[in-house]
Amino acid sequence: MRRAHRHAVWELYEAYESLRDERGVHDFNDVLSLALEEAHRRAGQHPYTAVVVDEVQDLTLVGVRLLHTLVGDAPNGLLLVGDGQQAVYPGGFRLADAGIDIRGDRGQVLRTNYRNSKEILEAALTVVADDTFEDIDGLRTPGRRDIDLTYHDGQVTRASRPTRAEHDQALLEALHGLAPSARAGAAVLCPSLRAIDHYQRLLERAGIPVCPLEQYDGHPVDAVKIGSYLRAKGLEFKSVYLPEHDAALTRPVTADSPSETVDERDELARSQLFVAMTRARDLLWLGSVCR
Repeated sequence: MRRAHRHAVWELYEAYESLRDERGVHDFNDVLSLALEEAHRRAGQHPYTAVVVDEVQDLTLVGVRLLHTLVGDAPNGLLLVGDGQQAVYPGGFRLADAGIDIRGDRGQVLRTNYRNSKEILEAALTVVADDTFEDIDGLRTPGRRDIDLTYHDGQVTRASRPTRAEHDQALLEALHGLAPSARAGAAVLCPSLRAIDHYQRLLERAGIPVCPLEQYDGHPVDAVKIGSYLRAKGLEFKSVYLPEHDAALTRPVTADSPSETVDERDELARSQLFVAMTRARDLLWLGSVCR
């Protein structure tokens, strides 16, 4: 069954590549590959003295090679900051595969958390405690890490209800309890576009001002932000509300699903939830529907 699954995936990929080539269009991976080829053609002509990249764990190997090629091996020319535990896309890379050597004192592990309180971080780490992840230096790291905290005021609120209607009402009550001035620092984060659509309509019908994260530029807005776990990457909020937060962790498994595919899917879902939970500074609200 696994072999048949891999064969079907490969056939789908070949059909996609054939259609893309036939129509003369490029996808994102092609754009990066073409840019890398162009950078190689200009070998020795490095247009930048330094390249600084954050959230590097979500780049592809081709993307990292492109960055390295732009600056070369100049001293202090490349600064990469990333956290493998917060990878929200499948795939990954090792810096060594990109020709980047961080042996010696060229790589440093940052262990201080400046955002989350102990309660919020502990709740998030519990989700990924049994997962090991590969950091950008290629080393396997346990899910529960030793972290130094600088912020200690925060709380985790759990709302478990027997029906979705009761769960949604609990969310509305929590949001109605916010002072108007506190809306600017609040966000409702969801794992899917369908969930975003549902909760945006729910909040709007209840008279709660909403600002989609796609339209949020970082300036204070007197409205509750709403968007996906992925869109919230790199952001932080005083209060974060995660309705039906555990639904993505309990998706049904079909009989023909390869075990490694299921494991990768579930680990990625836990990683994405970990990212969403750690967007919270003062309050993390976790909603569940216990049918």
